Amino acid sequence: MLMSCQTVQDPIVHPMNQSSKQLIFNQKTLTQVQNNTTPPKRDVPTVTPSKPTPPSYTQWLAQKNHAQQANAYEIFLAKHQLAQIVPPFELLRTARDWQKCFGQEYAVPTQELWQNQVSTLKVLKLLVEQNILDDFEVTSVYRDLPTNQCVGGASESRHLYNSAIDFRIGPATPQTTDLQRIALTKTKLCQFWRQHGANLNLGLGVYASGQIHIDTQGFRTWGANLNRQTSICSL
Repeated sequence: MLMSCQTVQDPIVHPMNQSSKQLIFNQKTLTQVQNNTTPPKRDVPTVTPSKPTPPSYTQWLAQKNHAQQANAYEIFLAKHQLAQIVPPFELLRTARDWQKCFGQEYAVPTQELWQNQVSTLKVLKLLVEQNILDDFEVTSVYRDLPTNQCVGGASESRHLYNSAIDFRIGPATPQTTDLQRIALTKTKLCQFWRQHGANLNLGLGVYASGQIHIDTQGFRTWGANLNRQTSICSL
């Protein structure tokens, strides 16, 4: 069974202890990457193609004050030009295995954690703009402690602090025709990580399943066995 990428035990700087200077540094570096990277051959929208809203998300919004919380978070992201990178229902997904944990499929992080996601979303936006990512689906972002423990997340998982994004390349059940495109996308991700990862403080977990983990809390990579040696980016 493939283990969760959140079980990686690399040394990290606690996200809540990082100064705002780190976020400013990431912004400057992202601007440099945007200026130095070869422009895409075609116009790429900064908004991913629209996807149908799952009924489960609509139902979740109707409960308690979820709609108000989700709207406030979206307004915050819009101020950073990040509200339309992925659909709101994907950005609020907790974990793929949320059902076995008797938890919530969606969750809005507490407001004190909102800023932690900005630099990671900016990297994701850049990956879309540079044609590195096109067909992908976000599967896990913020998790509360009980959910993170239930799915086997590390005690210092970046998901706890809303600073990580997991996504899948291609369809949930890839066909033979999808495999070549998935492999090419992972190769592009590795190239980007090698070229810009150190400056962006980019962590990249790459799995044979097509699942990818990114965060901006430490320059590192890992693969199926949760270490650098098994990452295709290290080959």
